[in-house]
Amino acid sequence: MNNKPKWWLRLLVGLGLLTTSTAAISGSEASAPARYDTAMVQLIGELHQYARLHQPHFQLLANGGSPLYLPIDGNTTENAAHMLQNVDGQLAESVFFGFNLLDGQETPAAENKFFLHTLDTARNGGLPVFVLDYVTNAEQAAISYEKNLAKGYIPLASPYRGLDGIPPFPPPHINAKDIHSLAEVQNYLVLLNPSKFASSADYLNSLQNSDYDLLIIDLYLENRLLNKEEVSALKRKKNGGRRLVFAYMSIGEAETYRNYWQKSWAKSLPDWLDEPNTDWQNNYRVKFWRPEWKHILYGSPNAYLDEIMQAGFDGAFLDVIDVYQYFQNNE
Repeated sequence: MNNKPKWWLRLLVGLGLLTTSTAAISGSEASAPARYDTAMVQLIGELHQYARLHQPHFQLLANGGSPLYLPIDGNTTENAAHMLQNVDGQLAESVFFGFNLLDGQETPAAENKFFLHTLDTARNGGLPVFVLDYVTNAEQAAISYEKNLAKGYIPLASPYRGLDGIPPFPPPHINAKDIHSLAEVQNYLVLLNPSKFASSADYLNSLQNSDYDLLIIDLYLENRLLNKEEVSALKRKKNGGRRLVFAYMSIGEAETYRNYWQKSWAKSLPDWLDEPNTDWQNNYRVKFWRPEWKHILYGSPNAYLDEIMQAGFDGAFLDVIDVYQYFQNNE
């Protein structure tokens, strides 16, 4: 989860660039797709269809890639419609605070305008919209909450760029209601790195003793998978209400600390791996349309999505969706 400068955001906002050129994938799965945006929507659609086949109520929350809801930069109207159908919610980082890793600073007007345009399109299409702003104090958190709630977004304001702590700012709309879908969520927490907690038990207890409607956490804890009993215990808020628990899943980058990473790749990277992400150590961009990567993501007992479902999570938090822009811009 990161925010990098995107020069094309200002260009699109300034020029109002809208195109409706058709896009289709041609050639073999291993070759580069005709359209990277279409290939990403197709991958998300495959994950959605596969998950629903095995668990009918399983949900997907997308992080980033919100331009996919608009027919811009070559993305088609049909592709935008498919994106709305393939996910159950959309999240964006730094809509109001923290753009380009500048925590506590207001997001520039042009970038904020484009964010709102894409997110409003998703919301008008029926998706709940979540925003994660990076702030440094309670005053900024209050401003973030006010602006997001005014737009109908579900906000989280965090002073922890590493997503390694529970923010000290009380979440809005705390409630004891039973939550069964992303559309019912009124507040949420993203906590992906438990390293600052005293122990695994302390980490899990801290999550249990919270009243967030949605927890987004990592599937792994101390190099092991969370089990069904641990995940089940997290599904009950401190106030007694039922909540959702989602697991993090990067679909645009391979991470060297995951179980699927093979030591031999350090000497010779497979050709479906691309350049490392210089902003996040140990992350390699992947040619996400390749079957080798898809086999890692889903379709077998040891695949990423399958392990998430086996552990009893309510859904998956799909990260690094915007990797398609990296390939698109390079080309």
